[in-house]
Amino acid sequence: MSDESGPNSSAAQQVLLERVATLLTEIGDVTDADAESVVVAVGSTRASVRVIALADDLQVVSVTQLLALNLPNTDALRSDVEELDATLSFGNLRRSDLTGVTTDVLQYYTFPADGLTDIPLLTVLHIVLSGGDDIARKLVDAS
Repeated sequence: MSDESGPNSSAAQQVLLERVATLLTEIGDVTDADAESVVVAVGSTRASVRVIALADDLQVVSVTQLLALNLPNTDALRSDVEELDATLSFGNLRRSDLTGVTTDVLQYYTFPADGLTDIPLLTVLHIVLSGGDDIARKLVDAS
């Protein structure tokens, strides 16, 4: 879809990604950044944050946060993930592998960013990423 966007989309995406990268330093440690994404460490978690242009006037911020790595893929974990997912106001939890012996748990959240000034953008990022870190602790404690 982003291929259909106009020539200014790429520049606008880059400007928004740079803003996001700067704001993320208020929440955690930005460990990596390139032209397409920023990686931030928040507590025990790592998140990839991208800006995607869906249309000329619609940019979204996409967050993929790794909450837990190589947990035993049990019925208890499935139940925990479902219960914790239901507590989220922002984002969704998923196991990376539904049938394997072990699995990772990730949080996904995408939101429109056009028109958001720095404080609202920082607030949404903080809610999502700190919520993910809280859930990561619960998952590790439960396993």
